[in-house]
Amino acid sequence: MPIPGNWRLFYDWGCDGSYGSTTMTFNADGTWTNGQGYKGTWAGVAGMVTFQFANSTTTYSGVVASLSVTGIQSTFTGLNGCFYLLGAGAPTALLEQRPEGARDSSGTA
Repeated sequence: MPIPGNWRLFYDWGCDGSYGSTTMTFNADGTWTNGQGYKGTWAGVAGMVTFQFANSTTTYSGVVASLSVTGIQSTFTGLNGCFYLLGAGAPTALLEQRPEGARDSSGTA
């Protein structure tokens, strides 16, 4: 699976169409970091990828399709959402930023 490398995460807590975004780097050693200062671990198998935030239950899991991943995320404390990842080189019409006061990628306000 072509996961290691640079991606852009688009996340929507509540799946209401209000996406925030951040950069993400997936490393070949199963770790990741993002532009909001978070880090964690990831694993991919059979066309699926799952990544979890360090010291948190926040977890994202999705289906890999070439330069994109589409899936869902949860804090497992009542906050759920939808997300997609676009790999380096994938076309994007708009790089959205998190609306003022919206939750960040870990689910923190």
